[in-house]
Amino acid sequence: MKYLITAATLGLLFASTAFAQEDDTRVEIRELREKLERLERKLAAEDAAREKKSAEERAAITEQVKKDVMSDVGAKGQSFFGKLMEQTKVGAYGSMRYGTSNLDDLHNTFTFRRLVLTVDSPITERLKAALELEFERFTELEVEKRLFSSSGVGLQQAVEATNHSEISLEQAWMQYDIADWFKLRAGAVLVPLGRFNINHDDNRWDLPRRSLVDRGVPVLPSTAAWPELGAGFLGDFSVGNTGKISYQWYVMNGVALDAELEQTSQTRTGDTTKFAQEVELRPSRGTFADDVKSGKAVATRWAYSPWLGDEVGVSLYWGRYTPDFLPNRPVFSVALDGKKSWGPFEIEGQYVHTQWSGVKDVARGFARKAVSSESEAEIGDVETEVEFELANLATSKQGYWVDFRYRFWPEFLSNTILGKHFSNPQLIATLRLEQVWFNGLIKEMAFTNSTLTQFEKENRLLNRITTGLTYRPVPLVALQLAYEYTRTNQGKSLSSVTNFLTSSKNNEYFQHAILMGLAFGF
Repeated sequence: MKYLITAATLGLLFASTAFAQEDDTRVEIRELREKLERLERKLAAEDAAREKKSAEERAAITEQVKKDVMSDVGAKGQSFFGKLMEQTKVGAYGSMRYGTSNLDDLHNTFTFRRLVLTVDSPITERLKAALELEFERFTELEVEKRLFSSSGVGLQQAVEATNHSEISLEQAWMQYDIADWFKLRAGAVLVPLGRFNINHDDNRWDLPRRSLVDRGVPVLPSTAAWPELGAGFLGDFSVGNTGKISYQWYVMNGVALDAELEQTSQTRTGDTTKFAQEVELRPSRGTFADDVKSGKAVATRWAYSPWLGDEVGVSLYWGRYTPDFLPNRPVFSVALDGKKSWGPFEIEGQYVHTQWSGVKDVARGFARKAVSSESEAEIGDVETEVEFELANLATSKQGYWVDFRYRFWPEFLSNTILGKHFSNPQLIATLRLEQVWFNGLIKEMAFTNSTLTQFEKENRLLNRITTGLTYRPVPLVALQLAYEYTRTNQGKSLSSVTNFLTSSKNNEYFQHAILMGLAFGF
């Protein structure tokens, strides 16, 4: 029995122990499962965090690359435009003048000669462009137009402008530099005839009026500054150790006869009111629109400079000058020019000869088209008159100008207001001699029923001598004082051979003038 009890007790003990061990195993398994679940959740969270961080890093890298690319592009763009703006030169030159004259129709007056805005821009290493826009004697221009209807349709127009005002495009071209000796240029270019037209800036010269050959007559086919629309080549190349040859060659629309309309409305005491229109056909710079003639013009200038500051040049111009409705006739010009320096002394000059072919044939053709040179009609108290004429034409014109200059600076002026504020001021004494010869200048012309009935020509001579003194505090600024004496054939009028002197008296054949000028550039 004792053994039975002992065995029973041991069985119960073992059974309870087994049950206890089974419960502990379940607890351990549950704890392990919970730990595993927590570990899985932690690993999943860490994976999600790493993925999120990786995505954020990829997005940040992408954004940074975009920023770097845009910054690089922007920097390059800013570099190009910044360099372009930095190298582009915007400037101007201009001049004004005060003058007196002994001619009755001229008064002592201030004249704002011109203001020219300039732009010179190197677009790239081999491409560049230039622009010059001139405002001559210009202060205002106002145009008013109104279309109205009251028992019909009407147009009202008013134009307000200052006398002798002009806005002119002097240059507008682009150039491609293939080599120093070969460059392409196209646009509105200065005609390379003589040296003045291609170096016409007022602040470069020491007298307050431009020459007769280039402006006051002119002998050039058109007045300087003279641009034409065309294209061509230019360049220069070395000769020897210090010499240089430069050239320009262009094809262009060229000078053509163009109409100038003058209208006059005049009340007359004891007579009818007069309304007159005068149409003058005169040589003018070529159009920048459709050319009025089929033929084109060519111009070229070749110059040799043995060293800096000295130069001798020859230039030619040839082209048709008549519109298509008139006979085909050409104009031909040749010019010689040069400059020479000996220390403070300088000589600079230019000679031009211009031949207008077939002037009488042109007059006949004009007569055939215009029918009558003059017509009049009178209705009530109003008289109407219309006139047609050829102007500023001669069989030939030739002339020259030559400047003698002496540059100096008295030492005693260095401590005065004229010198103490400037590093290298100068005084320039100048003597200019000029002459122009007219061969076969049209004097009178008349035609009726398309037939030329009167055609008178004359030969004339025009002389001018100018002395002046110029003060230059800096090279681009000039204060000028000059005396002019101009003379033509005795008993003839200066107004018939110049475009700047007006005279109502036929016997005013000479002029004394005092001029004071200011020219500047920047």
